[in-house]
Amino acid sequence: MSIIASNIKVFVKRPLPIQILYISSFYILLFTLTNRTKIVYFQYMKSYSIRKDSRSVETTIDYKNELNSLQHEVVCSEDGASLVIAGAGTGKTRTIIYRVAWLIQNGIAPQSILLLTFTNKAAKEMMKRTEGLLSKNITALWGGTFHHVANKLLRNHAKLIGYKNDFLILDRTDTKDMLDSCVLELNQKEKIIPASAIIVDVYSFMKNTNDNIESVLNKKYPQYIEFTQELMDIITLYEAKKLRQNMMDFDDLLLNLKLLLQEHNEVCNMYSNRFRHVLVDEYQDTNTIQGEIVDLISRVHGNIMAVGDDGQSIFSFRGANFENILNFPLRHKNVKIYKLTINYRSTPEILALANSIIVHNKKQFPKQLEAVKESGVLPTKVAVENVYEQAEFVASKIMDIRDDGHELSSVAVLYRSHYQAMEMELELKRRGISYDVRSGLKFLEQAHIKDILSYLRILANPFDELSWVRILKMIPGVGNKTADRIWKEISGSDNPIKSLTYARHHIIKKGKAYFEQTFLPIIVELEGRDIPAACLTIVLENIYEQYLFNRYDNAELRLEDIKQMIQYANKYETIAEFINEMSLDDQHAQTEETDSDRDNEVILSSIHQAKGLEWNTVFIIGLNDGRFPSLKALRGEYGEEEERRLFYVATTRACKELYLCYCLATDNAFLKPSRFLNESPNELLEELIVT
Repeated sequence: MSIIASNIKVFVKRPLPIQILYISSFYILLFTLTNRTKIVYFQYMKSYSIRKDSRSVETTIDYKNELNSLQHEVVCSEDGASLVIAGAGTGKTRTIIYRVAWLIQNGIAPQSILLLTFTNKAAKEMMKRTEGLLSKNITALWGGTFHHVANKLLRNHAKLIGYKNDFLILDRTDTKDMLDSCVLELNQKEKIIPASAIIVDVYSFMKNTNDNIESVLNKKYPQYIEFTQELMDIITLYEAKKLRQNMMDFDDLLLNLKLLLQEHNEVCNMYSNRFRHVLVDEYQDTNTIQGEIVDLISRVHGNIMAVGDDGQSIFSFRGANFENILNFPLRHKNVKIYKLTINYRSTPEILALANSIIVHNKKQFPKQLEAVKESGVLPTKVAVENVYEQAEFVASKIMDIRDDGHELSSVAVLYRSHYQAMEMELELKRRGISYDVRSGLKFLEQAHIKDILSYLRILANPFDELSWVRILKMIPGVGNKTADRIWKEISGSDNPIKSLTYARHHIIKKGKAYFEQTFLPIIVELEGRDIPAACLTIVLENIYEQYLFNRYDNAELRLEDIKQMIQYANKYETIAEFINEMSLDDQHAQTEETDSDRDNEVILSSIHQAKGLEWNTVFIIGLNDGRFPSLKALRGEYGEEEERRLFYVATTRACKELYLCYCLATDNAFLKPSRFLNESPNELLEELIVT
């Protein structure tokens, strides 16, 4: 107040003109500030109006008109547990997308939603389409495969279960190689025990089904029961090695996530509180562990929506547990069951056949698919003399389809087992018909890719025994024993890369010059680098390209593979990030590769690989008892029912035309038509005998 009083005294003593000037300046300043305030206010209101309008754009989804009544009921359902039985071609993916959009528009934050799928491609596609619906970024939503989500969660809490957070992931071939080293270490190589590839299957099945080794051997490999103890010793050593080297395989990701959630309530409750809504796609394909993980993560709110089709549960050989979807209502209180039955894919005639097939299964949620499409032609049951006539009939029909102006890519030939495609391939080749067989090694399981990635793996983890042995064996004159001796020497030090210099005495004359002048300098140069694309380029140009051309007759094609991978690696900043993402993506590569970029080829596919796809015309070949259903599959308790579901999946791949082909004889025996062909009323099929 004293400052104000003194200023007033000074002002009063000033001459009148000066007083007038001060007062005028004060009013001008006041007017300017007032107008500036108005401008800021109006700018704010305009911005608010724009934001308000933007929000209104997000709320323009007309759920009632954009969905059918059954989909709408699912999408707008209240909180709680829901089981959605989504029949083939009924818009399952669309329903999930709209459900996510509906949750977000009703106040659920994207980061509070967990969307579990069986391929990362599916998750990305769903999120992209949801963003398109909402006109809003939802990258905070957690979406991906069980393995991706497990990897993400374990990175934060691995120490609680005995690992470090920077663990590396073993792919299937790495697992095989490490089991090989365990067999060698236990001196079991001379015994007649299963090959490492079979041990991998036994081990994986044990993990995914939560079963013991005796039970798995009895079910799948009874011929190896006498080696139960030896196999158990190998597996025990394998698990100890992984833990010691800070590595997990794909099965560990799921098992360790379940262990983390079960044994650490604070962690489980944290994520269960965070994820207020859990949605699971293809729920019928979950295994026992995945089912338990879903239940644990959703235990606080109980808002779980399981979407799948019990009629399309066909992956028990991978460990999928049909009981998960069948017993879902028993595990969740007050569960609501919805059925999507309006089919947008197939004609009424094809659906009538499919409905008449699946009705014979006793363990199921009964449903009848209803067609939206107009009536078409009856499915055709085709009897041929043998597999050669079968191939000729199918190829001839395909040529007719092509001559009528239709794309070859609109046609698929499906079979129960891959061997059934051989004659078909030969006939298509003979007639010059382009085709694509959906099979082959996964990208990361190819030798040249594993070779060059091994150099990155030792940079990410210098104690990676498998990768060291692999690259050491590329040195001239170095075999398993020499590589093992070098590994044992360098692994005893704090820094295996630096210790490599002192291991040169193990190298024989044949490889000494290469080791000292090429191999060792490049390994030393790579140490400390962490840019994957740059490291791969150094290895390729200085070490691996020459090795490639010395070893493989198709070196140029393999070189193109590596160059393509280097381009892909440019997206990653660290080696560990690149290796882990490559390994995780490759787990689902075979499924995702079915969306081939090839334009105009007939598709030859096993039914398992064809699930989720569709074609205008479908030929199902080899429909003979003992082949489809297969004798091996029939031995299980519910084998016939799963084989019938497989047949149901095959028929519902067809949009317009369906041909069911069976042979009358082989070279030396008569054959019976598949029992499934006789389960449908005659009026649902047209019959054709080719002689």
